[in-house]
Amino acid sequence: MEKKITKETKIKTKWSIRSKIMAITTLIVIGVMLVFVVILQYSMRNLTQSILLDVLQPMAKQSAKAVEANVHLMADRMMALASDSRIAKKDASRAEIQEMLESADNTYEFYGIGIYDQGGNGLAVRGDVYNSLSDANWFRMMQETDNLTIADPVITSEHTAIPIGIPVKSDGQTTAYLVGMYKYDMLSDVLGAIHIGQTGMALILNKEGVIVGHPQMEVVQKGLNIYDLDREKSAHSIFDAMLTRETGVAEGMVNGQESYVAYCPVRGTHWSFAVEVPKADYEQSTNIALNNTIIGTFAALIVALAIIWLATTIISNQLKKSILRMNGLSRGDLSTQVDVTGSGDEVQILSESLKRTIENVNGYITEIRRVLEHISDGNLNVSTDGDFQGDFVVVRESLTQIIGSMTQMMRGIKRTANELMDTAQNMGNQSGEMHEAASSQTDAMERLNSEVVIIQKNLDNVTGSTEQARLRASDIAGHISDGSRKMKELTIAMEAIEKNAQDITKISKLIEEISNQTKILSLNASVEAARAGTAGKGFAVVAEEVRTLAGQSEQAAVSTMEMIQQAGELIRQGVELTQETAIALEEISRSSDEVTEIAGHLSEAVQVQETSLNEITGSIQEISAITERNLQCAERTRAASAALKMESGQLQQLLDHFHFD
Repeated sequence: MEKKITKETKIKTKWSIRSKIMAITTLIVIGVMLVFVVILQYSMRNLTQSILLDVLQPMAKQSAKAVEANVHLMADRMMALASDSRIAKKDASRAEIQEMLESADNTYEFYGIGIYDQGGNGLAVRGDVYNSLSDANWFRMMQETDNLTIADPVITSEHTAIPIGIPVKSDGQTTAYLVGMYKYDMLSDVLGAIHIGQTGMALILNKEGVIVGHPQMEVVQKGLNIYDLDREKSAHSIFDAMLTRETGVAEGMVNGQESYVAYCPVRGTHWSFAVEVPKADYEQSTNIALNNTIIGTFAALIVALAIIWLATTIISNQLKKSILRMNGLSRGDLSTQVDVTGSGDEVQILSESLKRTIENVNGYITEIRRVLEHISDGNLNVSTDGDFQGDFVVVRESLTQIIGSMTQMMRGIKRTANELMDTAQNMGNQSGEMHEAASSQTDAMERLNSEVVIIQKNLDNVTGSTEQARLRASDIAGHISDGSRKMKELTIAMEAIEKNAQDITKISKLIEEISNQTKILSLNASVEAARAGTAGKGFAVVAEEVRTLAGQSEQAAVSTMEMIQQAGELIRQGVELTQETAIALEEISRSSDEVTEIAGHLSEAVQVQETSLNEITGSIQEISAITERNLQCAERTRAASAALKMESGQLQQLLDHFHFD
């Protein structure tokens, strides 16, 4: 009957392979992910810093060049106006100067424009412009350099302008100064075009650190100093580098937060251009990207773990099938088939190996069962077939040796049983002969007793019947001689019976030794069966049967020994009685001679005859008692031989159960 796997055979483990794989995989993936996140965060920050620093420097330079371009454009315009023939000649009239200023105001983006003498006094002005330059520091610089000068933005209630001044020369000599209030758009356009990060910005500082360019106009209008806004040493070191008109990139605390700053001078001016980007702007983007990466990684991890869970579940289920089948095999289930999975991996190899193992073991067990069934049926003419491999070769060889040993043992037992049967038969025949002899002796003694009675009755007629007495005495002598001869034969038969009893004792001892060897053999077989485990259960049954048979043989041998001892005792008693009878017969023979002699001299010794007759009567009674005991001994000997023969027959029947060559 096919065994089914139930819930009772469920595998109980502290940690399943699937759980271990999932736990190890999860730990590894989480560890790798954490390392990856740390590396990614570090790499992204370094990459962001590297990119920003690499980008900010060119951006600052390009922005500074844009400011320079605007400045050069204004300078070109101012130089073109300063070289206008209407103001470049020494005798230029006020009307010509006003015409040029009006034309310039309408052409270019000026809040105002004016012509000033060498003392800074206004000769002609148009729009919102200085009436006098005598108090302007930059005017003195223009006078000293005698070149184009760009001043810091001028802030009024209405607008913010950038003053630009240039000497007006006539025949190589400075005759006046042309000053225009250029619109601040030239800077705000450049500063407003820079967008980097969320709060990143560009600014322009003069040589004192005053902010002259800022995306927020109110900052410029307040005339704030950059040193007053930031008290951090790292910021001051950056500002110092900027004011010394250096070009570079730095990292430090600016406006109360860590920032990247790229700076370079604006050529043609005393300004420095800087681009400031707070780290937080890009760290936020970096963190968002990092968070997205972590979320995506976790999603991929969940998907991967689900796939791994599915794969490990399939592998675990396949392994459970093999393990449950192996558990069934350990409980002796050799009939349930093994499901071979077509996974193409080690699990399939394990299933196929388990299937082959069960098939081979099943074949071995089937062959061993067949051999043991033959042995249990008594057929020892059986041998193991099939290809036994590995340690099962030892089992086959052991089984073959056991069969050979049992065959030899059974042959010895059968020979002993046959000899015992023959001995019992001979003992029965001899006991029958002894019984017949004892019966004949009893009859003879009864007849002798009758004769003695007749002699006693005829004692009164002895005198007249001497011849008849002599004849009777001769008959008695003959009977006594015959009785003596039979007693000798009986003595010889009793000695032969005693010798046979000794032989039977030896045979019984041989049977007892065979029984002990059989017990030892069955014990060895039980040990081999126990060593074989489940495969040796059938052979253990055979070993138990052999041990039982050995016990029965031992009991039979003990019973036979006891009976033989009893028979030997009776035989010894019979021998002693026979010897006594022989002695009595010899005495009777001598008495018979005396009777014969007395018969010849009866007339002379009647009294002696009566005395002798009394002695003969006593001797006959003793002989009768001895003969009775011999008869009883013969009866017991015949019963013992019959019991021995019956036990030998039972042993023969047990041996007939086995078939061997």
